[in-house]
Amino acid sequence: MYRRMSMMSNTSVFAATTFTNPFINADSPDNDVIRVGNTFYMTSTTMHMNPGVPIMKSYDLVNWEIVNYVYDTYANNDAQNLNNGQNEYGKGSWASSLRYYNGIYYVSFGSNSTGKTYIYQTSNIETGPWTSSVLGNYYHDASLLFDNGRVFLVYGSDNISIIELTADAKAIKPGGLNQVIISAASNIAGSSFIVKAEGAHIQKIKGMYYIFLICWPSGGKRTQLTYRASSLTGPYTGQVSLNDSGIAQGGIVDTPSGSWYAMLFKDSGAIGRMPYLVPVTWSNNWPVFGVNGKAPLTMDVPVEGYPEKKVYASDEFSSSQASSQLIANGGFENATISPWTNNNTAIVAATTTDYYSGSKSLFVSGRQQTAAGPKQVITGKVTAGGMYHFSAKVKYTEGPATKQFNFGIQNGPSYTGISILGSTTLTKGQWGTIQGTYTLPAGADLSQTFIFIETPYSSTPDPTNDLMNFYVDDVSFTGTSSSEATLKKEWQWNHNPDNTHWSLTQRPGFMRMTTGKVSKSILDARNTLTQRTFGPKSTGIIAMETSGMKDGDYSGLAAFQAKYGFVGIKMNGTSKSIVMVNASSGAMTEVASVPFTQNRVYLKLICDFTNQTDKAYFYYSLDGTNWTAIGNTLQMSYTIPHFMGYRFALFNYATKSTGGFVDFDYLNLQ
Repeated sequence: MYRRMSMMSNTSVFAATTFTNPFINADSPDNDVIRVGNTFYMTSTTMHMNPGVPIMKSYDLVNWEIVNYVYDTYANNDAQNLNNGQNEYGKGSWASSLRYYNGIYYVSFGSNSTGKTYIYQTSNIETGPWTSSVLGNYYHDASLLFDNGRVFLVYGSDNISIIELTADAKAIKPGGLNQVIISAASNIAGSSFIVKAEGAHIQKIKGMYYIFLICWPSGGKRTQLTYRASSLTGPYTGQVSLNDSGIAQGGIVDTPSGSWYAMLFKDSGAIGRMPYLVPVTWSNNWPVFGVNGKAPLTMDVPVEGYPEKKVYASDEFSSSQASSQLIANGGFENATISPWTNNNTAIVAATTTDYYSGSKSLFVSGRQQTAAGPKQVITGKVTAGGMYHFSAKVKYTEGPATKQFNFGIQNGPSYTGISILGSTTLTKGQWGTIQGTYTLPAGADLSQTFIFIETPYSSTPDPTNDLMNFYVDDVSFTGTSSSEATLKKEWQWNHNPDNTHWSLTQRPGFMRMTTGKVSKSILDARNTLTQRTFGPKSTGIIAMETSGMKDGDYSGLAAFQAKYGFVGIKMNGTSKSIVMVNASSGAMTEVASVPFTQNRVYLKLICDFTNQTDKAYFYYSLDGTNWTAIGNTLQMSYTIPHFMGYRFALFNYATKSTGGFVDFDYLNLQ
């Protein structure tokens, strides 16, 4: 029986007005969060997974989606490529720092694998590109600070230090500031420690310097510390800010309305380290964390009215789902407005005066015709008969109480090729959205195509009622293309992928994995594709076709960590079997085996993290409907060698010879 599952939407419902901590019920540690306009961005540690350092986006601090990564790979040595017995489990990129300064986003992180510190920067955090600089030393848990034209890293354990960078944040500044600024920072929390003060987050708020740290006193829990000073180099005074259930480590951020929150996390067993949002108030210029010394479990969403988002997603590996953004610089966050230009007599320029998201929008003025406004040429990007989704945020502040605005397209050199794709009536002083779906006519002249924003046509336009200035932000025009099938952003590879041995195009609608090396187990196999498990319970279901497997191959669905377990297909000679493997003892043990003669198989993994139960259960089906349990229960265990919560993992590895392949049809997460 050939059947595709109906996939769960990632953004199908609007979020509730309250939420329960952890606000991401999945592994997302070492968070650093900033606000740019109305938009929050956050990074997190994913160590040996690539692409690395996820960029997560939210409008309400609770519902987050992955919109980008800082790098595809940051190094290309044996450890990153799982070659010659080397790996970087639990190492890789650690504790990133995210900052926004003068139109540029900066991310720094250290690597215990290479012993170096990396600083990446971009003008567009959601699309890149990123440029990188490498510092020759490893600066532990470093935090970036931009202060009065100077740039610093604050870092270290117990003795918290500062070192100055060049003004472009690309190198250590010769002769720059380089000293300890807090000695024995742990001492305000005790005298004996499992982990001394580390995890620095430095922020300058209303002229005061604040350094947030975490320590773990012996016999106690992870504890949040705050130091402050009126001068960058001190003297600093400190206090314990939160000692509640181990919820600690992170900085603070404010909302557009002026409320403050801390973004911390908690060790939570096999699921990993999960983030908590903690309210912050102020007393005598000290941030006060929580309510009566506790981190609330249930709170109001800081900013209401935004849709639910997740950092995990089902995937059909279908080319039809691959959405291609045809607009460049749609948020106007780049250094210039290019490739936007003016249509007719309009004057168009980036502005920071008003914007819907990010820190800029496009301001349109000097209009002499109703069609005067912004335009972007998309010639060659569209095809006749193609379906496209469009949207734009628009606002005006002078003129009538309400006004209609249009999103238009012109196909061909003549105005006769103009079509109004969608319209909306805006209220003066408020952002509104023009959006809809457009099918490009089969006979359209595609020698020239551009999109534009305008007010409705009038042969005698009134300057006040028709030719008002307006703002535009977040313009999008997307289509789908089978030639541009891509993995969803929620996926990460275990270590560096070998891009020559996986494909979404060799068999459209499937993820094909081909073995490229001989491995001892899943732990040293390349191209294992992963997503976060999530709590309190999560289920992953895959369909897989196995006709291309070779003798000695293993392929299937794993609960992936050092003490892993999986259900999959094993090829022995010319015979196949469905096997369940349990490596909770530290060694790979084949617990169960069932003969298998067909091509297509369905596999299911259920993870139960309720109250840190941390158990995984494995199933198989021959038809996708009737399920049979196989093997035993995996007692999941968070291990420091991997230093990461369990992941759903799709894998295919060879133990005898390379070249075998499998086709994954989908992953359905529930």
